[in-house]
Amino acid sequence: MSAETRPEPCAHAERCMQAYVDRALSVEEVRVVEAHLADCPTCARCYTLEAEVRSVVREACAEPCPESLRRELRRICDDCDCE
Repeated sequence: MSAETRPEPCAHAERCMQAYVDRALSVEEVRVVEAHLADCPTCARCYTLEAEVRSVVREACAEPCPESLRRELRRICDDCDCE
């Protein structure tokens, strides 16, 4: 279901989700989103998934990049025609 066809509270929560996970909302926006998440299991699952993905990415970024990947990325950049 797209944001356009979801009920407005769900669409609003979806629009705010990234900022909510990033802790970049105002106190009032946090209150609105948290109240909705408490009442909407679908949006609460979306938030849980988003938070888990962020956690996994954060952990993966903490690991050093293998030298073989660095070489491949350098090769790709060297082959790129962009300025």
